[in-house]
Amino acid sequence: MGRRTRRLGPAAALAAMLALPAALAAQQSGGPPAPAAETELVFEREVFQYPSFPRMNPFVPLDAGAGGPRFEQLSLIGVVYAGPGGRSVAVLSTGGVTVNQDGTISPRAGEAFYMRAGERLGNVTIVKSARTWS
Repeated sequence: MGRRTRRLGPAAALAAMLALPAALAAQQSGGPPAPAAETELVFEREVFQYPSFPRMNPFVPLDAGAGGPRFEQLSLIGVVYAGPGGRSVAVLSTGGVTVNQDGTISPRAGEAFYMRAGERLGNVTIVKSARTWS
């Protein structure tokens, strides 16, 4: 039987030439690499301190009085202006009106809230308007 020879393609020949220097360097090094020194793991805990003055801490539960409707659930019905003494009242409601397909309007039941400047309801705080009325 005759002996067959097989030729390598150009890519295989290039890969063999590139691997040859690495194989020679491994043989000359003299043996397996020495074990690395054992490293000490250090675990540090991050401590966060949330500023309390400009905004509320999201990790502290809300007090019992902070419950109530959210801003998007409220409608401003009107403002009863009481002059420059600061006794004006904002009338807010969780109700509203529904416009039917035939164009008629029907009321939607809800609670009414009468609030003065500085009072808080849920995530809503009533502020005094900077506008002066004449």
